[in-house]
Amino acid sequence: MSAASLGYLLAFLSAAAGAVRYNCAVFAQDRGLPPVPFLALSLVVGLALSAGHVAVRDGGRGFVPLAGRWKQALLYGVLMGWGTLAHFLALEDLNEVAVTGLSQTSILLTVALAVWLLGERFTLVEWAATAVIFAGVFLFRPWEAVRLKGFLILMSGVLAGAFSTIGAKRWVAGVPPRVLMVWRNAVALVLVGTWAAFGERPVLTLPAILACAAAGVMGPWLHGLFFLQALERIDASKASLMNRVQPAIVFLISWLALARIPSAADTGSAALLVAGTVWLAAARRPRRP
Repeated sequence: MSAASLGYLLAFLSAAAGAVRYNCAVFAQDRGLPPVPFLALSLVVGLALSAGHVAVRDGGRGFVPLAGRWKQALLYGVLMGWGTLAHFLALEDLNEVAVTGLSQTSILLTVALAVWLLGERFTLVEWAATAVIFAGVFLFRPWEAVRLKGFLILMSGVLAGAFSTIGAKRWVAGVPPRVLMVWRNAVALVLVGTWAAFGERPVLTLPAILACAAAGVMGPWLHGLFFLQALERIDASKASLMNRVQPAIVFLISWLALARIPSAADTGSAALLVAGTVWLAAARRPRRP
């Protein structure tokens, strides 16, 4: 398997892991656990797993690559942490359909920033596949469910997430993804834990705790780890576009596991997102002479 093909596969696996985490959040919220405490608990699990991964793989030498770039790594961690926190804060003010749909607009920012700041380029076929993905994003428009407060919080997180993707490619390039995952989970846990400390104490049930544990494996650990590994092999814009298949996986899991039937617009959007990402992954750049 070529490096590019592996990169696309890793981006897809990242999307799948993120989709499972999202469905776990909906499952826990339906059982009385608010989004922010859910996120804090899942980050504890994700931090433990990512730190254990580094300890087993690298021992005490794992964090040496961050020694000379701690400021850039801190900025990356804060942006990534706020991007994650804002997504879950928005769930308190918007329904899951609105949050999922609006968060997909991040691809516009990421592609624009990647082309502008990183000099990434697209072939004609890749632009055509990107247009199909954009069509899927804009077909999924739950504007009637949007409230101003939740919209502003979510868009601030979308902007932070887009810049963090560029930062992973530029500011902390060369740092092993497993090391970055420990760092970003630790920073995110500080932000989320501080926010959660000022909220009401949640009532925990066994199903909600199990959902947090599953989300910790899939979200703060595998979702981010696979995406950072994809960024080592393909462009940031391509990895982000491939990640747009996540809503389709969310809908499939919601339908099969949570008995939530998507609307016709949601189904059409998911079909376009899948078609666009498959086309993008199948596109081949012309060989240089």
